[in-house]
Amino acid sequence: MADNSFDVVSDYEQHEMANAVDQTLREMRTRYDLKNSKSTLEFAGETITIAAESEHIVTSIVDVLESKMVRRDLSLKVLKPGKIEPAAGSTYRLVVALQRGIDQDLARDMSKTIRAELPKL
Repeated sequence: MADNSFDVVSDYEQHEMANAVDQTLREMRTRYDLKNSKSTLEFAGETITIAAESEHIVTSIVDVLESKMVRRDLSLKVLKPGKIEPAAGSTYRLVVALQRGIDQDLARDMSKTIRAELPKL
């Protein structure tokens, strides 16, 4: 009897993500609306932290980052942004988690749904 199974792999290339962040930093230094803003973008393994003077600038930086990711064939589904929250010194911060794969709870729910929906052969 054949044993059927499938694996779902959701991963991103670390090197390509670092390149997308670097390109975003370069554009932040040259773009007219972001040039003189005191904004930062930090890439630390599994998270990207964006800090800026206003919520509008934070969302602009996220848009630039997403466009750079698309150009490098990185899926936007790996981004799990949190809420924009006030930080020290009248700045705003956004922490974006980078998701690798799916968590066990979601995988368990998916497996139960598939088994319930499809009959065994």
